[in-house]
Amino acid sequence: MLLGEGGFKKQIAGFNVERIGNAARSLALGRYAFEQARAWALARKQFGKLLAEFQGLQWKFADMKLKLEAAQLLLYRAAANADHGLPSPEETALAKMACNQAGFDVASEALQVMGATGYSQDTLVEYCLRRCRGWMIAGGSVEILKNRIAESIFDRTFPQRAG
Repeated sequence: MLLGEGGFKKQIAGFNVERIGNAARSLALGRYAFEQARAWALARKQFGKLLAEFQGLQWKFADMKLKLEAAQLLLYRAAANADHGLPSPEETALAKMACNQAGFDVASEALQVMGATGYSQDTLVEYCLRRCRGWMIAGGSVEILKNRIAESIFDRTFPQRAG
């Protein structure tokens, strides 16, 4: 397909819609892994105590919750501000980056909480971790998103190719 002058730029602008979907998927996978680990911590005992009763794990869950909630707010902002056209490149880059990172980090921590059970294919936690890692690449890697965010910060483009 041939595009007219400026056509590629217009086409790539629609890519920001996909980034919102990508971000939502990462966030959902992170939330699923969080809930699986939460249920595990409320059922599994070590040294006569539920895992949820150990302060170190309580802090881990508080950190996971914070990451998920903060990322969700960025995602909501990007989606809500797109009600009059295509989403903002800056807002979608921030949302995708935050949701990808939160989903991956939370799935990784959930796997750690669940130990060998989280790592096995008996639960979907290891699947969540792998999928979140893939979403960090698809639709613009984390590094590309950082470039997009920097361009917005400095209100200019930074060509990455020589010449």
